[in-house]
Amino acid sequence: MTPMLHRFPARAAPRRGPALLHPECPIEQSVWSADEAVQSGLMQEIWRREAFVADGVLLVADPKSLRVLARCEAALRRPVQALRERHGDSVVVEAPAVRYAHGAPVLEPWMTVLASGPARLLELVQTDLVRRNATLTRVESGRDPFVLEADAPLADLLGFGDWLDAHAIGVEASTWLSRYRPIGGDGPRAA
Repeated sequence: MTPMLHRFPARAAPRRGPALLHPECPIEQSVWSADEAVQSGLMQEIWRREAFVADGVLLVADPKSLRVLARCEAALRRPVQALRERHGDSVVVEAPAVRYAHGAPVLEPWMTVLASGPARLLELVQTDLVRRNATLTRVESGRDPFVLEADAPLADLLGFGDWLDAHAIGVEASTWLSRYRPIGGDGPRAA
């Protein structure tokens, strides 16, 4: 019997820097407390069975804080509010932060935005999205309500939901992760 020689494909070049755990959750918010008893309670939250986990929210315990990871900025609200209600006034909630994939090159999350609302508000929404470095990919304006689809870096979309609530009442918008792109790559911000 003749031994067979097997060829295995070459390994891909090792990635520099740590891999991004849970890349499906491109945004996070940290919650912590200076009160040791409250901080201990926060660290135990990862063991609770909560309904918001089905919404694509993960809880990660770090030595200094409980991190709430989510698929979009709007998904952070419910779990952070639940933590505030359970642990009281000594809880500190940091601002939402974009999660980047560190390596060579550093990658940033890009989101798809789908918005719909009264036709009279279309221009206002378009102007704000362009200000946020969004690329409009579809606009259906010949009817009421309008439908608009765009892609934008998550870092530029932070606060977009709050802006809609304040300036474009009646417009509904959803965002979801589209892809990760190199920072300063071939997107709109490269110009």
